[in-house]
Amino acid sequence: MPAEVERTGEEEERLDPKTEAILDDKGFFGHPRGVGALSLGTLCNSFAWGAVYAVLIYYLYSPFTKGLGFTEGQAGTIISAMGAMNSLFVIVGSWLSDRVMGPKRALVLGNLLKALAFGLLAIPAPTLELGRVLGITGVILMGLPIMGASNPSLLGMLYRRGDHARRDAGYTINNTMNAVSGVVAPILVGNLAANNYHIGFAVGTVWALLYGLVIFVFRHKFFGDIGEKPARPLSKAEASRIGKVVAVVAVVAVAVLAVTISTGTLTFDGVINVLTTVSFVIPIAFLAQLFRNKHITAQEHANLKPFLRIWLMYVVVMIASTLINSAIAIFVDTQVDRTFLGFEFAPATFTTIYNAFGIVAGPVFVWLWSTKFGKRVGTAEKFGSGILWYALGYLMLSFPVILAMQGKVSPLLPILYYLFMTVGDTMVFPIGLSVTSRLAPKSYETQMQSAWAQATTIANAVCMILMNFFPTAESQLMIFPMMTVVLVVVGVVVMIRAKSIDAELV
Repeated sequence: MPAEVERTGEEEERLDPKTEAILDDKGFFGHPRGVGALSLGTLCNSFAWGAVYAVLIYYLYSPFTKGLGFTEGQAGTIISAMGAMNSLFVIVGSWLSDRVMGPKRALVLGNLLKALAFGLLAIPAPTLELGRVLGITGVILMGLPIMGASNPSLLGMLYRRGDHARRDAGYTINNTMNAVSGVVAPILVGNLAANNYHIGFAVGTVWALLYGLVIFVFRHKFFGDIGEKPARPLSKAEASRIGKVVAVVAVVAVAVLAVTISTGTLTFDGVINVLTTVSFVIPIAFLAQLFRNKHITAQEHANLKPFLRIWLMYVVVMIASTLINSAIAIFVDTQVDRTFLGFEFAPATFTTIYNAFGIVAGPVFVWLWSTKFGKRVGTAEKFGSGILWYALGYLMLSFPVILAMQGKVSPLLPILYYLFMTVGDTMVFPIGLSVTSRLAPKSYETQMQSAWAQATTIANAVCMILMNFFPTAESQLMIFPMMTVVLVVVGVVVMIRAKSIDAELV
């Protein structure tokens, strides 16, 4: 059995001295130094995606030659479709990590593929048709994260099973690094690439390559054998059987594409309908398979029940978050007064404010969860409180609808939104990942993180449907009060049932 899965009870005594030293390491602010390497990788990842997202939606709906000329509704749908694909292929990536590559190798190779995706978008095209081919191909490759959930999975492997408080803090450190690079990327790239979006995609390419380099350089020094090998490697018979299935699926997929393209039946709406259907079916099938798995113990099966309850709450959060991602970008672009001292700031500049708040909030919550107070506050209370903070954020953006405000609105509204969202994110995201790591069956750490990520897949599927009802910037304003009400209801329910939920989280 690989060292990284030997974490509980008497099994910990059988770990080799080097692995013991890594688990007990406090060289990175009281945490294993591998947490520092993964957090640096997260910083690179955040900068790469921050650079791309700073310009992506505007690139999609800006007219050629500046953009690809899609409508605002189509642009939002494409973003949701990419998110759905990304979440779906997290399953494949995590399976590859657990069964074929191991988390460290998956992180390196996954970032190389991501750099290729961003690189295609960085190429200026002489025609709209070629631009759309490069753009859509790049978006499709963005939706193929072959690294899966290897980062949070590998981070969880650096702690002993009973080290709950330090693990919560470790995931919060990792999450905070998203905010650190996010302060720089949107404002830098958003303004630098305001007249040439390809610059933003090129910046994202460089930072994706840096992420892979960080893991490659520190893979032995800070992790030892942890994450080096797949947790449950494929046997030769399994590899042969799966290889044949993949080959058949690939041939069928190519044949279907060839027929639909040649007959002209491959349409934008058709592709979105297929993705929407798949985005519902595959996550449900994946979770069902996990619950039926015969390779995990009775106690591990029991742990899946509280995981499912927390996961369902997270689905609601992600529907709200995913639905608003495109809406807030278009809202800031079209509805907010962005001039200051005669200078008009790029829309992406506002996400810098969110990340600046995150830099402050992250260390505060790392400290808070490490104190006696943090240990007394239950997981469900942390999670439920975060959902209510989200609701406050969406309430800020609801005022133009509630008050029927005309013209450009004050930048204070999105600033307050980002403040409340920061608090919600800092409480919900790392706590959810920590709970998932805590409840994961042995040898299934990465796939459990993928199961958690399927909340995003379901959310994107729902959003692809809902975006049909909000095709314009004006209609998308109605999203904000709707999500406010939904989140208040869910947050209150979680807080009322907090003690019973915590009692199930062994």
